[in-house]
Amino acid sequence: MEEHKPDILSSLPLELLLYIISFLPFESARLIPLVSTRFRSVWNQALLVAHSHNGSIEDISHVVSRFINNFDEHDPTKNTRRLELHVDKSTFVSTILAPHNLMHMSFFFSGGSNKEESFCWRLEINDQIPRREYSSSGFLVKTLCLASVNSLTYEVVSSMVLEFSLLDSLKICGCKGLTSLTIDSPTKLLHLSISGCPKLRYLEIRSLKLKTFQYQGSLPLIKIHEHFNLTRAIFDVRQGPCYYNNALDMGPLLLIIKNSQSLTLCRWMFEEVIKPSISSSWRSFQFYKLQELQWIDNSMNQENINSMISFLKLCPSIERLFIDIDSNTYSSNEEVSVDAVHACEHARVLRDLKLVKLEGFESEDNKNQLILALQQIVSNDQLLLVLSSIS
Repeated sequence: MEEHKPDILSSLPLELLLYIISFLPFESARLIPLVSTRFRSVWNQALLVAHSHNGSIEDISHVVSRFINNFDEHDPTKNTRRLELHVDKSTFVSTILAPHNLMHMSFFFSGGSNKEESFCWRLEINDQIPRREYSSSGFLVKTLCLASVNSLTYEVVSSMVLEFSLLDSLKICGCKGLTSLTIDSPTKLLHLSISGCPKLRYLEIRSLKLKTFQYQGSLPLIKIHEHFNLTRAIFDVRQGPCYYNNALDMGPLLLIIKNSQSLTLCRWMFEEVIKPSISSSWRSFQFYKLQELQWIDNSMNQENINSMISFLKLCPSIERLFIDIDSNTYSSNEEVSVDAVHACEHARVLRDLKLVKLEGFESEDNKNQLILALQQIVSNDQLLLVLSSIS
């Protein structure tokens, strides 16, 4: 395009631009905000559906359900992907229908203390609801992201979730008042993620087919009903535990992560929770399928290195090791000794470890001590690639 040639597209009226955008596939249309400041504004208006500001909490389920059921990607009059609903003067609900059957639902609150009020939540994913005949119209929710649900809205959300008969992935985040959460999904849920719920003290999971589980925050009491095998488990619990007197029953939890291929773990959780649970079967217990480990610690002195090496000896198939040093991570208060006999008997047990990546290391001495310790437990002929970020 010549330098001084007028930009005809940008000069079109807003109504015409919105009409043109309505014919674009979402994957292409979502790039519109990158064109210019004006097109960023156009995109926001293209997604927006205006609704009455006089609704109630009870209206949320009806309005959102109608929005989902009326969606038709191939009909320009029905392919709007964003719904904004104002409920009274303090609650605002945003719903976005994204590609790959992903739905985002976020709640925003202004004023009052209800947004922080504590609540217990039982969320049921029910696949027994009779299914309608699926057609090209209507949005089928398979992945649901729920943000900032509070004590006033959790019951409405629960009733909506029951209608999503194809739901297999659930993400819950930013629920500030949530103290107890029960996930009940006998046969459907495959992926579960929970983060940003600082008051959560109790988590109950009933799910036979769960494959990936991600938890970020203080470690709550966790109750597992039926046994299932996770392939990926993330316990980013660097804030420490929120239970007392060894109340956590690690047995069922340990069984569901035993066959994981990828695991994220903090040193304190190994020392205070896992190691005492397997002390009687220390010589036989192994994470025999684990290929990738992310290890979180507050420092990497010799004692902490020994603790990590002790865990690595339970992972004979480990291929990739990522170590994240965060000085704000909770540290175990207990004296933890490494079984010297056990260590001697299992020298050079890691035959597949190929990659080690270090994050947050400030001491070159600690880094060298760690590399030396790793070299002592890998095979003599094994090449080990060590990558380190600049701190």
